[in-house]
Amino acid sequence: MQPVRFLPAVVGLALALMSTTIYLATPDAAPLSDKPGTALAGDADVMFLRKAAQAGALEIEASRMAEKKASSAAVKQFAAQMIKDHSAASAKMEPLAKRLGVQLPASPPEVQKQELAQMNTLNGAAFDQAYAQKIGVEAHEEAVSLFREAAKDTKDDGVQAFARDTLPTLQHHLDMAKKMAGQVRK
Repeated sequence: MQPVRFLPAVVGLALALMSTTIYLATPDAAPLSDKPGTALAGDADVMFLRKAAQAGALEIEASRMAEKKASSAAVKQFAAQMIKDHSAASAKMEPLAKRLGVQLPASPPEVQKQELAQMNTLNGAAFDQAYAQKIGVEAHEEAVSLFREAAKDTKDDGVQAFARDTLPTLQHHLDMAKKMAGQVRK
């Protein structure tokens, strides 16, 4: 009957190891900070910052591709502007994320990486049309919606101000993208 005495200890140890493993395996766990003067982000703030970082990374990566592959001068010009503006927005976001203890993703989500790989197989007018529609119009429609919601729903004043202040630029990008998409469809 000796082994029965160790059973509760073994079960307790197994449960402790499982909970630690589950916590460490959770990729979206935001590091929390208890340093004085460091705010903890709310769920809406964390989700917004992460999604905005991924959206910016998508724009930059796709636009670098467009600078090399596009055949339309309008697409190349738009791509250069996207790299400049989204890099600047990312730079403004970094101190906010750091202050709130949020780890920002450095690349787009896997699904969008696959879309970029698909787009990279295109050339000439087909590439221009795909970039204009997917990255120019659709990605900016999503970004405008994301930033509009964040300007209302986030709790942190700095995050809210960033969303509110960036929104007009994104809306301008969307307007430019719609015009560009019309040009490359002809």
